[in-house]
Amino acid sequence: MMSSRTTTTPTMKRRPRRKADALPARTRRFLADLHLWIGVGFCIPFILLGVSGSYLVYHESFDALLAGGGSVTATDGPPRPAGEIVAAALAAAPDGAAATLLFMPDAPGEAARVRVGPADANFRDPRMVDMAIDPATLAILDDGDGGGGGRSALTTLMHRIHGHALIGGAGRPVIGWLGVGMVILGISGLVIWWPKRGQWRQALTIKRGARGLRLHRDLHGAVGFWSLIVFMVVSVTGVYIAFPRTLTAAVSAVTSGSVESTSPLAPPLTPIEAVEGAPPLDLGRLAESAQAAVPEGRLWRAMAPFRPGQPTRAWLALPGAADGAPSVTVSLDPWTADVLAIEDPRRFDAARTIEAWQRPLHEGRGLGPVWRALVFVSGLLPLLFAITGVSMWLIKRARRKRFKAGG
Repeated sequence: MMSSRTTTTPTMKRRPRRKADALPARTRRFLADLHLWIGVGFCIPFILLGVSGSYLVYHESFDALLAGGGSVTATDGPPRPAGEIVAAALAAAPDGAAATLLFMPDAPGEAARVRVGPADANFRDPRMVDMAIDPATLAILDDGDGGGGGRSALTTLMHRIHGHALIGGAGRPVIGWLGVGMVILGISGLVIWWPKRGQWRQALTIKRGARGLRLHRDLHGAVGFWSLIVFMVVSVTGVYIAFPRTLTAAVSAVTSGSVESTSPLAPPLTPIEAVEGAPPLDLGRLAESAQAAVPEGRLWRAMAPFRPGQPTRAWLALPGAADGAPSVTVSLDPWTADVLAIEDPRRFDAARTIEAWQRPLHEGRGLGPVWRALVFVSGLLPLLFAITGVSMWLIKRARRKRFKAGG
């Protein structure tokens, strides 16, 4: 008699759904395709935008290197008034020259710089040269012919690429939409990359000895994660700078809780009428008027109008503020030196404060040298992501072709 055995089928336990799998497959595929085609389709503009941005973070140093000059050292003493510094530069310049830009020294031992050139040229004109002046003795340390030279042709080109996509004023929206594309790449990339439980360590590192697809995937994912905050800050601030009025209204609506209360942060001034037969006042005198209007501030920059009808502007750093942080902006009538407006960060509401920090954050200023270096590196990331992303796409495409051919 055969004994019967009872066979029991073990009950299969259902694995809990992982958080990483909670995103529907269709949504994940859509984000992956969006990430791929934005990255592949616009990789060249992204690279140009990023590399030009990195260059501009340290463009003063690059200009000095291209001009073949070294740094100049000034006398360690209290600086003379801005008017005397500008006058010293103009005295050494050709007859009929005008000053369009003034940089006062940030610390003892640094030179003041005055951009001088033809009276009919603005501060970006290639005919302008930067003169280095000893702020304490008013001695000419560099007349612009040897090492100062002003803005190089390469820096001018980088500004045109990064600010206007080489197509003038119409290029600013193009740059803004490229910034939107970078923001989408950052968000979609984070969602696609998000590792499953237990895979965080390998997702955050680059495997030793990795090659081919694995190396490109590790570089793309790990570098993308560790640089994401800086990358997103630079991208978002770039979009803000390209579309200031639109985003200002949106931020103002959010911070105030009312769409009706939104308004431009810096109301445009009434165009200034030129005085017939009289040239604008000297930039140094105008800078001194701005200093008198904000006596507690430290004058660090003054700029002549870029276009007719615009005011002369001066910027004064507030006591205790970090280098490059939002400063007081004073707008003056170039013919009368009357103060037209004072924009003081200490009186800004939340929306204005957010707006005031966009350019310093984007340019790597206001948070010290480490932030500046990180912003410089962030501009090189589109090049890395383009190389690794396109390489992954090509490798996978080649594998699919071989698989179909063999199957």
